[in-house]
Amino acid sequence: MRESIEMIRQEYPELPLCYSFLNTDQKAEAIDLSFMDFAEPHIWMVQANESEFYQEIGYAYELNDPSGYDRVQQLAEITYREKADYWDDLLVQYIREVGKVNSEHGLPLVTTECWGIVDYKDWPLLDWGWVKDLCELGTRTACQTGNWAAIATSNFCGPQFQGMWRDVAWHQRLTRMIHESQLSVV
Repeated sequence: MRESIEMIRQEYPELPLCYSFLNTDQKAEAIDLSFMDFAEPHIWMVQANESEFYQEIGYAYELNDPSGYDRVQQLAEITYREKADYWDDLLVQYIREVGKVNSEHGLPLVTTECWGIVDYKDWPLLDWGWVKDLCELGTRTACQTGNWAAIATSNFCGPQFQGMWRDVAWHQRLTRMIHESQLSVV
């Protein structure tokens, strides 16, 4: 990673560079990120605590097999709502830990893939409310840490996810929250 970043930096010295990470629970002394300008961890509730949520619903990233998506469609919202406080707390703890670890590196954070569930289809009749609740909680928590220089509100913010785009006021509210947050890591 260091070598590739140095090569790109020679050609584009003004461009901030990093690598994205799925798991950022390594302590600062265990990994050297000094060659990066910021850290870009991907953080989802469904991957917290060794992917406990997905284990509970029996989802194993069957991206080419509809059976996995069928389980998500049938069980994800119900499983979340049965223990919403538990899953919310898990997400908050995960975000705070990532913020703490990365502050040890002295790097600002940027998160572009985040907060709730990883794989969710924009199928008819699926409720986006619970997904938006998790994404709002994740966005608010990241804003409160002071460690994030840039925050996505969800990994479903592309226009192809009509379920997320129906609520324009939600996006505007979360964008204001992000803009008003204070960055404490330089």
